Amino acid sequence: MPGTNLTKFEAIERSALVSAVTYEITWDFTDPGDTFLATTTVTFDATEGAETFIECAAVATSRLELNGVELDASAALAHGRIALTGLAEHNILTIDAEFAYRTDGQGIHRFIDPVDGETYLYSQFAANDARSAFPCFDQPDIRATFSIAVVAPAHWVVVSNTPTPMPEQVPASATGNAGPEGDVASESANLWVFPTTAALPTYVAVVVAGPYAYEEGTLTSRKGTLSARVYGRKNLAAHLDAAEMIATVQGGLDLYERVFDTEYPYEKYDQVFVPEYNLGAMENVGCVTFSEDRLLFRSRPTDALRENRRNIQLHELSHMWFGNLVTMRWWDDLWLNESFAEFIGTWATEQTTEWKDAWVTFGAGRKSVAYIQDQLPTTHAIVTEVPDTEATISAFDMITYAKGASALKQLAAYVGEDAFFGGVASYLKRYAFGNATLAEFLAEVETAAGRPLDTWASAWLQTPGVTTLRPVIDTDPEGIITSFAIAEDVPAQFPVHRSHSITIAGYTHSDGAFTRTWAVDAEIGGPLTGVSSITGKARPDLLLVNDGDRTYAKTQLDDVSVDTVTEHLGDLTAAMPLANVLDAAWHMCRDAELPAECYIDAVLVALPNVSNSETAESHIRTMSIALSRYLPPARTAELTASAAERLWTITQNAGPGTDLQLQSLRAYARLAATPEQAARLADLLDGALALAGLKVDADLGWDLITGLTATGSAAEGSISGRLATDPGAAGQRRAAGARAAIGTVEAKANAWDTLARPSAPVPNAVQYEIAAGFARVIDPALLSPLVGALMADLRGYYEANEGFVGARVAKLVFPVWAAGRVEGLDRLIEDWLADNEDASSVLLKIAREGLDDVRRAIAVQAVTAK
Repeated sequence: MPGTNLTKFEAIERSALVSAVTYEITWDFTDPGDTFLATTTVTFDATEGAETFIECAAVATSRLELNGVELDASAALAHGRIALTGLAEHNILTIDAEFAYRTDGQGIHRFIDPVDGETYLYSQFAANDARSAFPCFDQPDIRATFSIAVVAPAHWVVVSNTPTPMPEQVPASATGNAGPEGDVASESANLWVFPTTAALPTYVAVVVAGPYAYEEGTLTSRKGTLSARVYGRKNLAAHLDAAEMIATVQGGLDLYERVFDTEYPYEKYDQVFVPEYNLGAMENVGCVTFSEDRLLFRSRPTDALRENRRNIQLHELSHMWFGNLVTMRWWDDLWLNESFAEFIGTWATEQTTEWKDAWVTFGAGRKSVAYIQDQLPTTHAIVTEVPDTEATISAFDMITYAKGASALKQLAAYVGEDAFFGGVASYLKRYAFGNATLAEFLAEVETAAGRPLDTWASAWLQTPGVTTLRPVIDTDPEGIITSFAIAEDVPAQFPVHRSHSITIAGYTHSDGAFTRTWAVDAEIGGPLTGVSSITGKARPDLLLVNDGDRTYAKTQLDDVSVDTVTEHLGDLTAAMPLANVLDAAWHMCRDAELPAECYIDAVLVALPNVSNSETAESHIRTMSIALSRYLPPARTAELTASAAERLWTITQNAGPGTDLQLQSLRAYARLAATPEQAARLADLLDGALALAGLKVDADLGWDLITGLTATGSAAEGSISGRLATDPGAAGQRRAAGARAAIGTVEAKANAWDTLARPSAPVPNAVQYEIAAGFARVIDPALLSPLVGALMADLRGYYEANEGFVGARVAKLVFPVWAAGRVEGLDRLIEDWLADNEDASSVLLKIAREGLDDVRRAIAVQAVTAK
């Protein structure tokens, strides 16, 4: 989009000039063409005589008036901005403009249902795409009230930030803007006029429109009874799970109103499943949008996915206070929004739902990914400078989310939960319906805690990098510990030690079981911290230096623990220690301190006893990475087939209908490598083979067919046959992914051509499936001939799909999988970086991270080969 890159300096200048903003917007969605109309009146105060600009990424503008004076619309609209000069103290700007529907999940995204041809719209304005739907001051600290009206086909429903009104019938407009077949609108239309909002940042304004189905409910708040609806496409109405969706919010609402000591700030709470969504969900005020693709369950989900949806709901609900009621001034403090929601969402999941091991889930999934992100050359402090809106794409990472949440968890432990939430409550009250910064948040927590936080903030929030905690043990000949210390190894480029509140625990293995025989709480900090209370204890069979996963740090297993795990990991069943052991093994593998084969074996041994679903799901995923990336290339196919065979045995032995049965079968389909393994998938698909308690439903069927295509045992005919039984949007996406997964160089080249040289626009969700299918191979050597073409096309692809879509696809296809298989791959990437220094900062970041991943993979392959 032109003119979308607002700099921080420009935003600071403009917010000093502009205030008291209101928007009156009428959107007309009745035209069947590729554009929609927006009539917008913006009122605002300004420094008299000043000049500034307003963003407007329109395709055409028919009327532009400032304070009653008509301006030349074509001249004023340059690079997505309208210059505003000679401003008065009080100003009125009126614009009639035509905007384009989008298919990249941003702005006003339009989805046309392949089954019934119905059109569904939704907005996604974060971080800076409100400008592609109406003219606005598109930055978080210029809050405004919104008076929204919508003209839409009469059979549609429309949802926005405030309670949904009764519509009135109006004649449909006929703008002369022809649709794909040349016709114009003829259907009757309704006008929906919504109550004016409270003052909001532009990025959480919202409009959703289309023939959405919904279920009605209510919520009980301190302020009274609130309307609560759950919406989704009408042909998915049977899967809305409205009762559970509303009950989850009610539990969170009760908790948040109590601990924040602030009533819910808005007038209703709708939850809408929308198609082709880039994110998991978005906290639009009073109308949270959720990814239909990921979070509406038309097939049986894993327990991990069920818990994840509950967590996401509670995450988004918390934003109504922390992010919406009080908003960051600039994207530098995006972490404060997201880290807080990540922390409080996990805490609330544990407090209010049946998922009582939510912190195990957090550590196994989100936090483990943050450790990886935090070791890359592009790592950044939790609090980091965001120079412009383009850079916000890079800020949406697990440092912002999971490392920040871990830091806030440490802060709550450091000052005490009562002081922490007391500070949160006073922060929300002081800055309600306004903007604030990290310093202002910390000041409130400091006051509540009665202690300074400068040192804590410097070490945790302003210093990049992840540290490693490892035990340093001396024993006497009888195995009694004579000295014990914890070493904190810090990255060379960020040599700052942090304070850690940890629990060190010793486990004994006996009679086929592990028992925690002792545990010691400790405060550590510095290169080496002695823990004298552990001396005199017998050296345990298994030692965990971060038992309970209390702090943010990678951990290492000592030699005795590694030996114990190698021999007896199958006897460790408690959710948290098992997750800790597997996470330590994974990161030791990545750091070339443990052969990849040992980590792969550990996952397969542990899997039957993993009770936390996310632990199973995340380590199945990382085991797949280890198989494809960290083994010596000559052994990849052999060990992948061996892992698949072991997964089949686990599947057969799993209890009927269990989460383990579903997860291990899906993993088997992901790794199946031999003709015999492919034959099992085919038999499961056609019913010749059945597993008790397991139904091959729509999504599992696609998992199986994609596994077959990857082995070369099925091709286009099988995909088309499957698509005939599942012709909707999900089936179309999955079919595209299955085609891209076909295990031939030709199919892979066709998949990349579809992305890099599309004959027609490819929607975001389909692009993601194609990219994932392209990168899915039994042996990555298959893709090696395509490395040169992929790198040559990468910049052109990204620039045509700039933003969330381009970044996600570029990460999926980046040739890390060629490490050890293409000679000089690291030099090829280095040369690309040298030749593309002027490329987008987001794309350069992806390439730098990919180069680091290649070098890491080569180092781990070398260790594993010994």
